[in-house]
Amino acid sequence: MKITLAGVPGSGKSTVRKKLAEHYGLKAKGTGDFMRSIAQKHGYNDITKFLVEYVTHHPEIDHEVDEAQQLYGEENEDFVLDAHLGFLFVPDSLKIFLTCEPEVAAQRILSAKRSTEDAQDLQASITANQKRIETMRTNFKKLYDVDMHDETNFDFVIDTSHLNPDEVFELLTEYLDYRR
Repeated sequence: MKITLAGVPGSGKSTVRKKLAEHYGLKAKGTGDFMRSIAQKHGYNDITKFLVEYVTHHPEIDHEVDEAQQLYGEENEDFVLDAHLGFLFVPDSLKIFLTCEPEVAAQRILSAKRSTEDAQDLQASITANQKRIETMRTNFKKLYDVDMHDETNFDFVIDTSHLNPDEVFELLTEYLDYRR
């Protein structure tokens, strides 16, 4: 089973990816991990700053990450891939999208205390998240003529704003078990 998982930052993609991988015995990958690693190589600790200040002007970074996920999708069968454009680069996957209200997503990111995020309060986290989303949408529209948040690209969409990780996991496993 190939699963691609997309959604807004703070929607729970990383948590869901881990739970699905464990439950179904799948390999777990995340393009965010690749991007954060590349950001640090370029001297950025904050992923939003890297996307806005560097990646916008260096599309080869997006291509590098996208080629890696496409190759991964071609060479592997049983995985869950946390990737904004996984639906595009692994077309034979089950495509899941997680959405979340901006305030809830920002609070989750703050609570997780990610080392690659600089925001220190809720408003700064909301602003950074919105800037990150819009930058990625603009970049991907320019590169691939695709809207990464167009829900018609996905097989299943869940708003995680008022759900805990176990509730999201339960909804997803019901759907995935039905599709198997």
